[in-house]
Amino acid sequence: MTEHRTQRAIPLADHESQPYWDAAAQHILKLPYCESCKRFRFPPRPTCPVCLDFQLIWMEISGQGTLYSFAVMHDSYVTGFQPPFLIAQIELVEQPGLRLTTNLVDCTPTEAVIGMPVSVIFEQRGEDVTVPQFRPVRQAN
Repeated sequence: MTEHRTQRAIPLADHESQPYWDAAAQHILKLPYCESCKRFRFPPRPTCPVCLDFQLIWMEISGQGTLYSFAVMHDSYVTGFQPPFLIAQIELVEQPGLRLTTNLVDCTPTEAVIGMPVSVIFEQRGEDVTVPQFRPVRQAN
């Protein structure tokens, strides 16, 4: 019997998020940075939500972080995800409080631990879309 895998949903870029998706296609994680506040801002917006400055620049970040929070999904409301799967908030090392909501992959629900180190990987979806995901950093024994 052949396994049937359904294509996962493909996110749609808009004007504010296009640089995020363009960088992901190159396997680079970039986020908007406010030069006035000296802080990363996410999700992307046309202005900084704190100082309202328009001078946001897109900067490459390390893709390293820790698992801040997660939920185990036992039902799939989105095409292509086989339950159980993990939706996670990752706090990035570049700045306290800088978090991305994403999927935690290569990790079972029982292996997920708040505070565990994670790193970005990139999942190809369709021909033109690459999605940043995170997975645990495995320690060498």
